[in-house]
Amino acid sequence: MVPQHGILLAMGLISDHFGPLVAKVCDCLLRHGALQLPEIVRRLKLPPGQVKNSLLVLIQHNCVQAFSSTRGNRMVTLYLAIFDNVLHRLRFSKFISVIRADIPESEALIEGLLQNGRLTFDQLVGRTISKVPEGTIRPAREEIRMNFNRLVYARYVERCPKPEPSFDPLGDEQPTSARRRVLKTAEEVLSLEQKVFNTATLSGLERFSEIPYSMEDASKTNDCPHNAVVGAKRKHGAFEVDEELNSTIAETEVLWRVNFEKFIFCLKKKVCCCYHSYYG
Repeated sequence: MVPQHGILLAMGLISDHFGPLVAKVCDCLLRHGALQLPEIVRRLKLPPGQVKNSLLVLIQHNCVQAFSSTRGNRMVTLYLAIFDNVLHRLRFSKFISVIRADIPESEALIEGLLQNGRLTFDQLVGRTISKVPEGTIRPAREEIRMNFNRLVYARYVERCPKPEPSFDPLGDEQPTSARRRVLKTAEEVLSLEQKVFNTATLSGLERFSEIPYSMEDASKTNDCPHNAVVGAKRKHGAFEVDEELNSTIAETEVLWRVNFEKFIFCLKKKVCCCYHSYYG
């Protein structure tokens, strides 16, 4: 159950990082559970556009998960705040220290994901190169790819979960009348959070699939005029390029994020090691 002081702490973090408007939206979700966009708008009495933009920020930074569910005879989209992920923002400096000790050459990549939330590999490459001081040799794309794959292999980084999995939060075993109830208690929300997380998570093979070298060569075609046309066709679902290039374009659009589970595991392990070392 999320205590009142826990919600206040979470709201302070979100407000400091993203502003009071985003904090209001997150607070609404933490207090009332999974809600549709119109329900959030009604409760907060804010313009729909502002609420939608706030939700996009929270999703980008892994603080909210969207999922679809049946309400009556139609499918609707609901938004659920991920309380633990909000609090993980307090631990970002510790997460960086873990990488600094384990895979120091990948520190800049983890820092980029922690600061910016979900990013494609191309966005990470651009950010990494832009952070190199003037007069310093810039890392090659292949070097960045290798450092990134080290993070994926060690499971510090994962492909983002399904953006909007289909899930019935009330379960088939519940009576029809109960299915129409809105979840309100913090205990129910936490239970729902774990169920939605499990539904959205990709399979292990897909979740930690590294970026192959072959795709890196072909992805450089993103800079050519022809590929701009291909990108436009892809948005309209009209693929007129060969299968290999299709796969490459799809790969460069994959979103990645920090795997908080792995970092928490490492921090707990470190605490246990210190404890046993101190008490013998």
